[in-house]
Amino acid sequence: MPAMAVPLAAEKLSAWEGWLSELTGPRKAAFDDMNARHGLTEHRAYLQPTPDGNYMTLVIVEGTGADSFLPSVTQSDHEFDQWFTRSVVEIHDMDLSGPIPPMAARRL
Repeated sequence: MPAMAVPLAAEKLSAWEGWLSELTGPRKAAFDDMNARHGLTEHRAYLQPTPDGNYMTLVIVEGTGADSFLPSVTQSDHEFDQWFTRSVVEIHDMDLSGPIPPMAARRL
């Protein structure tokens, strides 16, 4: 069960919530398709407020493609995958032009 903790600036919270509404609303079928194509059976996100007023998001993915999901989705030429990746980059201010950050390893 790979996981990734990703910072979220307070001023990006409404954009993040709007993006989740897209993923669970009008783009749900495309989101489900993306997960299936990349071998995911579970894709969850949690929001954790931090003491400085910002947030940390914890993303957990499960399935046969979980360990390779991030590199796989960022290299995909599928239209939805590209939109998904652009959204992650914009909302989380991530730089994916270099090496892809590794998923966290379970320790407990």
